[in-house]
Amino acid sequence: MNLYEQLLVVRERLEGIGAHDDSMDQVEKLLKKAEAAKHDNTSISQVQVLRHMLRMPETVDNYNVYNDLQELISERDEIEIAAREDAAPAAYVDTERRPKPKSYYKDKARKEKEQKKG
Repeated sequence: MNLYEQLLVVRERLEGIGAHDDSMDQVEKLLKKAEAAKHDNTSISQVQVLRHMLRMPETVDNYNVYNDLQELISERDEIEIAAREDAAPAAYVDTERRPKPKSYYKDKARKEKEQKKG
């Protein structure tokens, strides 16, 4: 998604958490600036947008905006962690490969000899 679309998502997420009015105002200002990039093909991640917003002077000077953006980043991190945990194999599934004992190969060789003779 491009910058404009990501800002729209950020605005929706801020509305979802009941963000402070200052946070909403800042996103609206950024949306107005980003309207020129509405049809841009450049892809940007939401984390990049949030991190950039956190470094802005308006954010650093306003605790309400800073806290709202930090909450969005922490939500995002929790979602990513949950997705990684879901993708990991279950702990009870044995995924290690172990060498077979020597007796396995002796029995296998003996059976093959019996088949060739038999």
